[in-house]
Amino acid sequence: MTRTDDNRVRVVRCEEYDRQRIEAIVDEGMQALDYRPAGKVFVKPNVVFAGEPEVFGTDACTNLAVVGATLLSLAKGPDTRRVSLGENSAVGFPTRHCYQQAGYYDEVAAVARRSSAPIDIFCMDEDLRDSVFVGGTVHDTMRLSRRMARADSKIYLPKLKCHCVCSMTGAVKLNIGICSDDDRSIRHDFLLNEKIVDLLSVGWPDFIVMDAIDVGVGNEAFPKLRRLGLILMGRNPIAVDLVAARLLGMGLDEVPYLKAAVDRGYGPKSVDLVELQGDLTSLSELAEQAERIMPYDDDFTAWQDVSKELSRLGSPMRFVWGPYAEGGDKCFYGCVMALKMFLAAYERYPGPEAFATAAPVTFVIGQVDEEIDGWGHDVFLIGSCSRAKVRNAKKVISIDKCFTTASDMTLAIGHRLGMAAPMMNPRLALPLVANMAKASLSKLVSLRYPQDVAHFVTKNLMRRL
Repeated sequence: MTRTDDNRVRVVRCEEYDRQRIEAIVDEGMQALDYRPAGKVFVKPNVVFAGEPEVFGTDACTNLAVVGATLLSLAKGPDTRRVSLGENSAVGFPTRHCYQQAGYYDEVAAVARRSSAPIDIFCMDEDLRDSVFVGGTVHDTMRLSRRMARADSKIYLPKLKCHCVCSMTGAVKLNIGICSDDDRSIRHDFLLNEKIVDLLSVGWPDFIVMDAIDVGVGNEAFPKLRRLGLILMGRNPIAVDLVAARLLGMGLDEVPYLKAAVDRGYGPKSVDLVELQGDLTSLSELAEQAERIMPYDDDFTAWQDVSKELSRLGSPMRFVWGPYAEGGDKCFYGCVMALKMFLAAYERYPGPEAFATAAPVTFVIGQVDEEIDGWGHDVFLIGSCSRAKVRNAKKVISIDKCFTTASDMTLAIGHRLGMAAPMMNPRLALPLVANMAKASLSKLVSLRYPQDVAHFVTKNLMRRL
């Protein structure tokens, strides 16, 4: 059986984040699905964002109990030489900061003391990189973290969540985190789904343990959790994500990256072709279990529609959205996604009540034909494609980037919204700045900076000269 033909997905009930119970589930899953860890094992969780726990929470990350239990299960393998956990968090946030805020350093240190094989944790954004061939629609080649590229086996630990533009985050979508920031920004726009499918050629996990005990609904960086009480395991990320999508009440056509993968020739082509094992062995049982996270209410779809959310919060702020090119379509996957994350962060800090008294600023993305009245306040043109005729504005501020990240917005306009800005709070800003400095020093010591400079000179600069 080849890796693309293995359509088995094991679905096991697990009502609590009990480390011993989860470790036993993973042990049984590896045996049932014929996976044997060996050599240097790379483990990738979902740590897209974690901030001050009392403000932003850590709900966007794979739970520590799932991480620790899986690391111990892998380390017990008689042929395992080393288990290394690595991640690259959202653009603009050093991974070490998210690790620290989410408790990953402490968790890995605790399990390492109990393990017979070495277990460690590293930041992919600080690691040296190897060039690898992709041969995709968006990426021909890319540079991967060396410790991932040279691993003998890859294990993915996705957190099942809704996503504001991709519908859901699962095992396939987890591959965005294998990209360093430079590669991550390439075609993070209307070609995002094709980009995600490209990454399967270099990011196909050998084994998957999906955290679906608490499922995140709403915005993927700041989700609200609902108890589903399941762990999903498999060896084919398409199959695992098809089952996960069904648990979120979605089909293939409602998850664009899965549809793009199937159109590209990956399988299985339908959840009906998945072989279910474990505690849930039929689609009807999946549907029955999915009812636990209903209803599909406003919380379920939070920050999928910016204008709707601003109206819900009683905010005078406006959002104007046009196509990315004349006569073209709107782009759902770049700056708009970042704006949703940016504003969702402000709902956490300074809080939803602050939106009602915010300045009546206007966010513009894309090309807008109608004239925009700035009402004497700021107008923000977000993204390289944004164009608009603006009158009566206090100031027109353009962020000429494709794509513009939530971090870009935080730095450029976060203090101009008439709301308390997170970066103006020393308790939130200083740990981030400190970790940025530590990450920079680490990249200098590890020769990552010299490697990146050499790559630019030999590849990009010489080509332009």
